[in-house]
Amino acid sequence: MPTILLTNHYSNNPLFIMEKEIPPGFDLILLDKSCKEELIEKASKADYLLVSGRIPIDEQVINAAANLKMIQRTGVGIDMLNIEVIKEKGIPVYVNQGVNSRSVAEHTIMLILSVLRHLPLADSSIRMGNWFKQELGVECNELYNKTVGLVGLGNIGIEVAKMLKVFGVKVLYYKPSRLIAAKEKELNIDYRHLTELLKEVDILSLHCPLNSETEGMIGIKEITAMKPGSIIINTSRGRLIVEEELINALRTGHIRGAGLDVFSEEPLSKNNPLLGLENVVLTPHIGGVTLEAFRRMMREALINIKFFEEGKMEMIESKRLQI
Repeated sequence: MPTILLTNHYSNNPLFIMEKEIPPGFDLILLDKSCKEELIEKASKADYLLVSGRIPIDEQVINAAANLKMIQRTGVGIDMLNIEVIKEKGIPVYVNQGVNSRSVAEHTIMLILSVLRHLPLADSSIRMGNWFKQELGVECNELYNKTVGLVGLGNIGIEVAKMLKVFGVKVLYYKPSRLIAAKEKELNIDYRHLTELLKEVDILSLHCPLNSETEGMIGIKEITAMKPGSIIINTSRGRLIVEEELINALRTGHIRGAGLDVFSEEPLSKNNPLLGLENVVLTPHIGGVTLEAFRRMMREALINIKFFEEGKMEMIESKRLQI
């Protein structure tokens, strides 16, 4: 019986949802905790790796998985995969392109509004028995008439652009290869090179993969180029931003606020300075993990594995990562 090894630790509802999607005839191997040592130990039994979470799928893991046929990501990010070793071994990798794009896009809009409206402060204030209606209200801002810059315009960025249409904002975007004019018109967005986009935006939202070219792409130089009082939103990968430099800018007020779903190190350390800042909205990398999106991720990932085992390569070829 072919075996699937989940590279993350699930419990309770996430595990229940996943187990319901396991195709008949497959055996599932679980980790007792999210631990690389245990992953290496159990990798020898795996025909398939279902990659979730942040444990690196590096040379040690790949070498331990001597019977590995295929690697399937639950999502689309591949920064935890050692692509060079995987390519050298000839192991195919499949991703779930676009499976949680709407979920992440909705979370992005939520973070934008939460930062503009000081939602955590409003919530904590009223729970402490305060009613600072005017005092707090005049510190908030509308999204209407703001300029939003999207850095990266894949499936998620496009969904964000579509959702922003109803708010009456100006949307700029940057990506290495510019869209055709008809697509820009359809989405009602304008192209800017990154250096120009940073100068114009009130709200910067990141939608890039993490790789050698994008790591640390938003540092002191880029932050300084932004208008005083700007807002930064990140639902992609934490290491796109030089976190220490963002923290400094949040402390000085040059960056008025930030909405962060991702961080340089996850889980977030208890002594991370971000936890002490009132002008930051923090969520635990849940942008793409709504109930609906999680079900889709599990269902599509496991169907891909089933088709691979059955040799139905034409059914999943579009989801194969070209490495």
